[in-house]
Amino acid sequence: MKVYVKTPARLHLGLIDLNGNLGRIFGGLGVGINRPNVILEAQQFETLAVTGEEIGQVKSLAKRFFDAYNIKAKANIHVKQAIPEHVGLGSGTQLALAVATALAKLFNVKASAQELALAMGRARRSGIGTAVFEKGGFVVDGGKATKDGAYSSESFPPVIFRQPFPEDWTFVVAIPNVKKGLSKDEEIAAFKQLSPMPAEDVGRISRLTIMKLVPSLAEHDIKNFGDALTQIQIIVGTYFAQAQGGTYSSLAATEGIRLMQKLGVHGVGQSSWGPTFYGLCQNKKEAKETQSKIEAFLRKGVGGQVFTAKANNKGVNIKVGAKI
Repeated sequence: MKVYVKTPARLHLGLIDLNGNLGRIFGGLGVGINRPNVILEAQQFETLAVTGEEIGQVKSLAKRFFDAYNIKAKANIHVKQAIPEHVGLGSGTQLALAVATALAKLFNVKASAQELALAMGRARRSGIGTAVFEKGGFVVDGGKATKDGAYSSESFPPVIFRQPFPEDWTFVVAIPNVKKGLSKDEEIAAFKQLSPMPAEDVGRISRLTIMKLVPSLAEHDIKNFGDALTQIQIIVGTYFAQAQGGTYSSLAATEGIRLMQKLGVHGVGQSSWGPTFYGLCQNKKEAKETQSKIEAFLRKGVGGQVFTAKANNKGVNIKVGAKI
């Protein structure tokens, strides 16, 4: 028997509360997109064998799964495609959950996506990647509960809102050839050095989310959705400037976002720690025109990759069978 898994990617659109004085910390906004993807196949085997992309990382993930569920490591995993690492597209969570889900199917482990995420060491701060993996769409998570100012890595942030994202709206996604975003120990150190976000800023993000971003999404109002998104990104980016050197993590992102705004896109931002930045367009035609201008901008400077992406509103695609 073979198991086939294809995941979405995700854009992380911002954190909500980095103050924590209400007893919860983080909270986040994100959306599933239809590319790039993790695509892998797995089947039982006499040993643990991994081929294709990200061999070392996939071996480590598979061993973690087998150790967590006390199963002998006997599987053949072939990774056909992987999401670029540490650029802000959620590669770590999608790859970890793809491996865990495939192996859970093969070895008849009954576990939810949230349980697999915790077993694989994901969802330390955000539940967006797991929620997008499971069902896609636009997601808001409610952050982690704190006790005496600390939060548990063993708890999962609740999804408090999920809605399909308009499939006619199109993201232009740019990955400039600059330093990759913070991850692992660097990311942990960055969060430790940050002072608490002012409660007034948390209030502004919350109000923009509840009274502008989410209602505009429900009403298919791209202008006001994009305006709220841009404002949230500026507040969050200004807070993280002490860790990443500016509102955005690179000069290329700063200038690229400014160009996107001049071109009339409806919402802009940086995904997670970057360097990926994005703009939201009304339709495919607008997106193609914007893509062309951003490609030219990057060619003149640092170089990089630009592509268009639609929402993924279904989440992971799993197929099980003798032949796929």
